[in-house]
Amino acid sequence: MTDDVLFSFPNEPAPAAPRRPPRAAPTPPAVTAPTPPAPPGPVLPVASAPALPAPPSPGTASPVVRLLALADQFTQHNDLLSRLRPAYGAARGHASAAFLANACTEAVQAIQGHPIPTTAVVEEAAIRIKQLVYLTAGAAHHLAEAKGCLGAPASVPDQARATREVSRQIALAQELTALGPAAAVEAATAIAVEMNRSSPGTAAVHLTPAERTALHAAARGHLAIGGSGDREHVHSRSDSVRIDTVLVLEQRGLTSREPASAPPAFDGGPPPDRVRLTFSGAMTVASQLGRAPHASALTTTPVPSTHVTAAPARTR
Repeated sequence: MTDDVLFSFPNEPAPAAPRRPPRAAPTPPAVTAPTPPAPPGPVLPVASAPALPAPPSPGTASPVVRLLALADQFTQHNDLLSRLRPAYGAARGHASAAFLANACTEAVQAIQGHPIPTTAVVEEAAIRIKQLVYLTAGAAHHLAEAKGCLGAPASVPDQARATREVSRQIALAQELTALGPAAAVEAATAIAVEMNRSSPGTAAVHLTPAERTALHAAARGHLAIGGSGDREHVHSRSDSVRIDTVLVLEQRGLTSREPASAPPAFDGGPPPDRVRLTFSGAMTVASQLGRAPHASALTTTPVPSTHVTAAPARTR
């Protein structure tokens, strides 16, 4: 779990913990008590979701780091919807989707407020995140509909129909945010390329190609670790990430595990650990985006070959 505010996200509620109404701030004890304390006032109704943390302020973080943080927040949201459906999606999903929409807006403001040349690439990156705002707001609407269906009293046949409707609304919401991590990382890559063009530099942290691949997969929410007993293996979209590479990144403090937070690989299976970037990992990825070896092909133009083929000799 990262400890930076950019990676904050509404905490998952403990399923077995009882909910209590909010209490007033404690008052200092009185020296004398001539009268018995007043009886407590009426208990206020408890909201279905706890108060959400405010979206992160732009601060000094670069737009690239903020977009990587946004990708991480989308991964957390998608994991919760997939792993705890339909309970989480119907009860709290709309609140976390609204949180994501605010985070997208903050990321757009960070891009527009950064002293970077406003090129077509930068404008397209900002538009891509603006589109995420609308998609996430649509997901929040579907999840609010799911919550309404779950809480409405109904007969037994209507309950079965409501359950199907809840699942349908949550599935629609999942489709709208499924590509959020990838879209945020793609926007971060585009911004990084433009920033490197305006102020070129060298990456501060050396990474092997395998480590770079693993970090980029973690940024997109594509890495998880599962296993049984003492054996661990990596769940990834590709077979190029090895467990020893992930362990090295953990030892260097570039990634961390969120225990049992990723969706299981099969129905009824144990949830694996999600591999997430730490703040140091996000800074490292930000310094690597748009640079060699994988980005050099995107930022440079191939030089035409100067090899000349000799013309055939004339026949006399």
